[in-house]
Amino acid sequence: MLENYIDCQVLSGNRKGGEKVIRTHLDFIERIDIEQDRLRRQRTLLEQAANNPQLFFEKASEVISRKDSLFKIMSVYEDGQRKMDTHDLTEYIGKLLDSFFKQELSNKNVTVKTSSSSSMYCVMMDDAQLVHFNPYERFYGQRSYRTVKQLQEDYDNTLTRLNNETSEVNSKLEDMKKAKEATYKWMIQYYMQKNKSISRKLYLCAKDTLIYTFRMKQVNEGIEKKIKKYEWQLEELKKRKDNHIECGTGIELLELRLQAADVISDVFKKYGYRHETENYRLY
Repeated sequence: MLENYIDCQVLSGNRKGGEKVIRTHLDFIERIDIEQDRLRRQRTLLEQAANNPQLFFEKASEVISRKDSLFKIMSVYEDGQRKMDTHDLTEYIGKLLDSFFKQELSNKNVTVKTSSSSSMYCVMMDDAQLVHFNPYERFYGQRSYRTVKQLQEDYDNTLTRLNNETSEVNSKLEDMKKAKEATYKWMIQYYMQKNKSISRKLYLCAKDTLIYTFRMKQVNEGIEKKIKKYEWQLEELKKRKDNHIECGTGIELLELRLQAADVISDVFKKYGYRHETENYRLY
């Protein structure tokens, strides 16, 4: 008698009013029935949305949450091989949402892609990511873009750095050209500018002048290599600077993206989605 009682009843750690709650098999069956009912409603939504993608965009939040069993049961392994994966469902839902946005914005080149999370999707226009959204929590938003001020500052700072690097290399190149044209004179001026005593300057200058006299060919070859090196660096810096100027600040592109995002956002407003401003929630 006692064994039968234990078989059909479980003592739970949950307490009500300081007393242990006794669970019966009926409590667990009820929970299974609730889950089955939820899965049936999710099944119905997927079935109907196959022919009417708008239904999923509108109704997903009513029957699906991002941690539902629906996603867990899609991980199927048989005979040691993967037959189906949660990502397969995520991609399929992405295709439904893609069809919906193509219907809503038929005159725009829009696509919907899966995002970094199984519950997040991204609406793109001409391959630019514009609006991220979560159909299960019904929110959307634009990930933080750099401001016009930040873009202008970045552009100016990069241009200043390239100009400074060019000026520095130019100075080194001119110095080596002087060394090539009048090596002895360059060596004397080089050591006279050093912060050392006169005797030390004269010693170093005399020493290197003597070395140059016996190794003139090697020294001249070294000077020539440096000249070529600095000339090549100047060419590369010019290419980088020209490319930087041609690309511009990016302000115009930012403004176009914001305008396109506004058009897409109108769809979310139409269907009552909440605008999310917390950037971390859009990942």
